[in-house]
Amino acid sequence: MHSITVTSHIKATPEKVWDIIGDPSSISSWHPVISESPVSGSDRLCTLADGAEIHERIESIDQEGRNYVYSITKSPLPLLSYRSTINVEGEGDGAAVTWSADFEPNGAPAEDVAKLLTGVYQAGLAALRSTF
Repeated sequence: MHSITVTSHIKATPEKVWDIIGDPSSISSWHPVISESPVSGSDRLCTLADGAEIHERIESIDQEGRNYVYSITKSPLPLLSYRSTINVEGEGDGAAVTWSADFEPNGAPAEDVAKLLTGVYQAGLAALRSTF
C-alpha cells in the first residue's frame, strides 16, 4: 500500500472552510477538475471536466471532527484500491486542510500514480484557498 498527503493552509476559520467542503456533494463547487458530484446514499459520482466518471463510496463523515473518508469503487484511474480522507483543523488564526490517501496502483508505477493524485489534490486545495 502506498500513501500520499497534501496539506494546505487557508486564511479562514476551520468552520468556514468546513462549511464549503464538509458536504461531499459540494466538491464540484470548489474543485476545478470536477464538474458534477451528486451523492445518493453513500455513493458519490464525480464527473470530471473531460467527461470521465469516478464512482466513490462515502465511508464516514465526522461533522464534529471536520473530516470525511471516501473510497473509489470504479474509475479510469490506474488504481486497484484507493481510500482517502479530507480533514480540516484549526491552525493559528486559520485552518489546515489535509487531503490524504492510501492506494494500490494498477498498471502504472506507484510514483506516477502518487504524482497524479498529488496534482489533483494540489489543484483542488489551491482553488479552495482562492475562495478566501
